[in-house]
Amino acid sequence: MAYKIHEFSKMTGLTPYTLRFYEKEGLITVKRDQNNIRIYDDRNKEWIDFFMHLKKTGMTIENIKQYLVWWYEGDSTNQNRLDLLKKQKAIALKEMEQIQEGIDMLDHKIEVYKTRIENSQKN
Repeated sequence: MAYKIHEFSKMTGLTPYTLRFYEKEGLITVKRDQNNIRIYDDRNKEWIDFFMHLKKTGMTIENIKQYLVWWYEGDSTNQNRLDLLKKQKAIALKEMEQIQEGIDMLDHKIEVYKTRIENSQKN
């Protein structure tokens, strides 16, 4: 399927401005029609979905660009891409661990204050 920028924007949840920015940064390649209007396709949608997941893990734009360079280079870079994804997964897991530690501390403090409030209401 072919989509103009506003249709693609609705599909992805990204603003047209953001889509144009990603194109300018080389993070997405978009075809143009005879009137120079951007035409997105299902392959762009698949990439944007994957790209957004990479961003959610905290992957930097520079690393995403490097991933793309390797992707365009083909199968000879499979090991590089695998290593980059494994490294990013380790980073994301460490961040999750740190967030969980923070949540555990919040749970502890919530219990402390609940107990204090219950005790003050008894007196």
